[in-house]
Amino acid sequence: MTTETKAAPKASTFSIKGPYLSKGRINIDLARTDLLWLSLKVNAEGGENAIHKHVTEDHSFIVLEGQVSFFDENETETVVGQYGGIMLPRGAYYRYLNTGDRNLFMLRVGASDHSMDGAEETRRKPDGTPIPAYTAENHHVNGVEIPGKFFGAK
Repeated sequence: MTTETKAAPKASTFSIKGPYLSKGRINIDLARTDLLWLSLKVNAEGGENAIHKHVTEDHSFIVLEGQVSFFDENETETVVGQYGGIMLPRGAYYRYLNTGDRNLFMLRVGASDHSMDGAEETRRKPDGTPIPAYTAENHHVNGVEIPGKFFGAK
C-alpha cells in the first residue's frame, strides 16, 4: 500500500488597497481559494443596479468607507454604513447603489457550493436568465481612477 504525500496548504497575505474613482466602478481581487474569495469593490457612483441572485454562492459585503443601499426583489431598501455589512445567502435577490457622498469601498467575501455548479454564469435575473456583471444590462460603468489618490494600505 502506498501512502500519498501531499504538500500542506500555505497561508497567503493580501493588502486592502484601491484607487479613488472619479466615475464608475472597479473590482479588485484580493485572495482566492477554490471555496472562498475576497475582493475590494470600489464605486464612485452606481453599483450593481440590476436585480440578481447568485445560485451557488453565499456572500457578504462589509462597508469600509461610504454608504450603500441594498434592495431586494420587492425594492425594500437596507442602508449600510461604514463598518456595517450585509450577508446574502445564495438565492437571495439584490442590487446595490452607492448612496453616500463619496466613493464606496466594500470588502466582498464569497463562498461557493461547487456541487451546485452547472452554469458558467451563476448570476441570474428573476426570470432565470444569466446576467454577467460587467455589462450595460447590469449598469456597468468602467472606473476612472483619480491619479495618486488611494484608499487603504500604503
